[in-house]
Amino acid sequence: MNSSSPARRRTLAVVATAAAAVLLAAAGCTSSASAEGTEDALPVTYAGARTSFGDSFTYANGLVVEVKRPVTYTPTSQAEGLEGLDGEPVRVRINLINGTSGEFTPNTLGVTIVSGGEEAVQVLDPGARIDLTGPARPLGRSGVAAFDLAFVVQDVDDVELTIIPALTGYEPLVLTTS
Repeated sequence: MNSSSPARRRTLAVVATAAAAVLLAAAGCTSSASAEGTEDALPVTYAGARTSFGDSFTYANGLVVEVKRPVTYTPTSQAEGLEGLDGEPVRVRINLINGTSGEFTPNTLGVTIVSGGEEAVQVLDPGARIDLTGPARPLGRSGVAAFDLAFVVQDVDDVELTIIPALTGYEPLVLTTS
């Protein structure tokens, strides 16, 4: 795949933004104390976890994330991101339930996959209704979003998926096939 393709640039932008948010959180940018010992009102970061595909995970603020095990699929003729790649195209179903006290917009979600020791390439496939992230429609309280993402992986039985639900405020949720 050409590294300058629009799909690859969008994927890299989402991953870079999500990685920056994780680095800020890891650096302790979730809250700070002033010289007088009072807390500044900085955003809270909700802890992630490590789990298996198919298991639901609920962040402390109520956001529920479930990712189904990757399954092979046949890309449509509209698929982008497959050129010159070896590997198996897979799709993953992501289910989100907004149990937070406010709105949640799934299009700030970032997902990466490592398979067979290599980072998977994300696939955009409008013909199969597969985008690069979640829907742009905000979810109100108890709102549900279910959508598919696709990747080219080296080994369908060796997949580690990392999901960060938003640009800030969430630590990664890591799912594995083993």
